[in-house]
Amino acid sequence: MVNLNMIDTVGHGIHAMILAQRNRYFPLPDYSKSEQDKVVLEIYGHVIDENYTRLLLEQRDLPLTTVVLLDRVQKKQLITDDAAAMLRKAGLIDGRKPNYFVEAHIAKATGGRSEYIRNRAFDDAHYKDMVLAYLKKYGSASKQDLAGLILDKLSDVLDEKQKANKLRNLLYAMSKRDKTIEKSVVQEKRRWILVLDNKRKI
Repeated sequence: MVNLNMIDTVGHGIHAMILAQRNRYFPLPDYSKSEQDKVVLEIYGHVIDENYTRLLLEQRDLPLTTVVLLDRVQKKQLITDDAAAMLRKAGLIDGRKPNYFVEAHIAKATGGRSEYIRNRAFDDAHYKDMVLAYLKKYGSASKQDLAGLILDKLSDVLDEKQKANKLRNLLYAMSKRDKTIEKSVVQEKRRWILVLDNKRKI
């Protein structure tokens, strides 16, 4: 490691490795797998998130502490609420805890616009309108029908379980609070339909 100039001999090895990886625009060294009686160091030789790498190229004057926090974000590791607030205020991240991702203007500057759109969530009204439009056109829908309609439109930041929960909560809100849809038996199967009082409004 000394011969590779990744560490020095006067006790500044960690700092030197962090700077070396930053200067190569790679993810920072990772010690997260260390245990009480041993240190485990991972050095990445590849890119995890292209937006992170391009950001380092575009903004070479970012403080090292900020780079470290952004590195944790790209690795999907937890950051404190204070750190998230600082990064958000600086316009460096977006998303909801714990699913943060690169903010919009950075994505635009670095060519990651499509990734931003995949990560960005629309508001609930958008998904509700999709459900109502589907029911208006087809009359009824199974849960599987609505899953096929909605799930792949949800933010890519969400995992499969979170997407399923999102759909369930959306349908619950539409049926119990908005009272725009309800469950009914259609051809001997339980399906979602428009509430009769609302059919004339939609």
